[in-house]
Amino acid sequence: MYCRSGVLLLCGLTLLLTSETYGQDPVLREQLFARADRAMSAANEAQANLLAPISYERAARSYRDAESALARGRRIDGIREDLAESVSQFEAAVNAANVARITLGQAYAAREDAMAAEAQTYAGRQWREAEQTFSSAARRLEDATLSRARRLGDEAEEQFRAAELTAIETNYLSSARMRIEFADDQNVERYAPKTLARAENLLAEAEASLRRDRYDTDYPRTLAREANYEARHATYLATRIRSMLDRDATAEDLLLESEAPLAALASELEIVAEFDEGYDASSAAMLAAINELRRAQESLYQRDEQVVFLENELASLEAQLGDESEQRKLQEQIQARFAQVASVFTADEAQVLRRGNDVIVRMGLNFDVGSAFVKPEYFPLLGKIQAAIDVFPGSTVEVQGHTDAFGADESNMLLSERRAQAVQSYLLANMQVRAVTIEAVGYGETVPLANNETAAGRLRNRRIDLLIQPDLDTLIAEISND
Repeated sequence: MYCRSGVLLLCGLTLLLTSETYGQDPVLREQLFARADRAMSAANEAQANLLAPISYERAARSYRDAESALARGRRIDGIREDLAESVSQFEAAVNAANVARITLGQAYAAREDAMAAEAQTYAGRQWREAEQTFSSAARRLEDATLSRARRLGDEAEEQFRAAELTAIETNYLSSARMRIEFADDQNVERYAPKTLARAENLLAEAEASLRRDRYDTDYPRTLAREANYEARHATYLATRIRSMLDRDATAEDLLLESEAPLAALASELEIVAEFDEGYDASSAAMLAAINELRRAQESLYQRDEQVVFLENELASLEAQLGDESEQRKLQEQIQARFAQVASVFTADEAQVLRRGNDVIVRMGLNFDVGSAFVKPEYFPLLGKIQAAIDVFPGSTVEVQGHTDAFGADESNMLLSERRAQAVQSYLLANMQVRAVTIEAVGYGETVPLANNETAAGRLRNRRIDLLIQPDLDTLIAEISND
């Protein structure tokens, strides 16, 4: 009897030790959870916790159950069942999130804008209420209560916009007001009156803009930031001027001190800065060097992207062409055609980029504010588009319209569509291109190239891109017949 009890005790201790070891085995954990971890990562990337909370919570619960079971050394079959359920729910959450991003698109965009204005910090109560309403909308959408989901989405959009407005007024406008008041206290107006006046005018325009259109917050936010900057700038100038007066500095001293930073920057760009005729020549040389660096960076990016693309396409090409020399010939011919497109345009007319096998022609074509009328001065540029399209027979062309962030999201989207359609109409009316080969798409302010907070950045964002998607089957057949 004692022996049997001892054996049972020994077996129990062995089982306990084995369970602890089994639950802490990192290799086993990685093997079991690999697929679930990938599914969770995809769900997180899709923001499924926000856009599909029901499915995401179910997936997370099953995932936690599997972790708990593993830690306690439970049966592998049970752990796998929990993980399979977790994967299924994470995948369902991704699908639901994609639907929600479209159905609740306006509310989602308003939420992004409110976040950019730091509404969580400066309009906390309104932000929390909007988040609760948005979560309810997403849950109703998962429950297939579409009409209720849309009503809640509209309500969430209003709440997020209100939170954004409060945050802008509290954060940007209040900060600018405080900076201007501080400048007044420091008697800045005596030494830098023009700069301080500019700060005051910018703040007044920001306040007026918010009153005119509470839904267009990008413009007043930028004005408020500029007002804040100019108030700080005025304070700095006043401090600098006082210092110069205190040490009896001359105008010559000021100019020489101002040249030093420019000379240092020019030196880094391997340019000899000379100021015997002012700043213009050295500034132009530095800008040219910076633009050249920007083009080189874009070229490197395209090369890296193309390497990845070619590696992914290698297997497909081998299946179609088999022989390595034929593959090389195809790639050489494709690259030659890309170069041919690039040669059609001058640097001022367009920038030609390669994205995989697609060509993007980023045209230097601008419109008047609020207008979708193509100016006659751009007709020669559009005339060259035919030559670019003809390089790739059978290609599909997409005219893409883009705006800066100033203005309401919906009006920017409509304006970008009208501009894309204007270019499309011109091409169809003046060139021998079938209608089915050219599409017009407006992207509004959703695909910026540069910072919308600067005038130069906004100018880069207001653009027309031409996407040429070659028909590779036609291209391969044409090259093979050469």
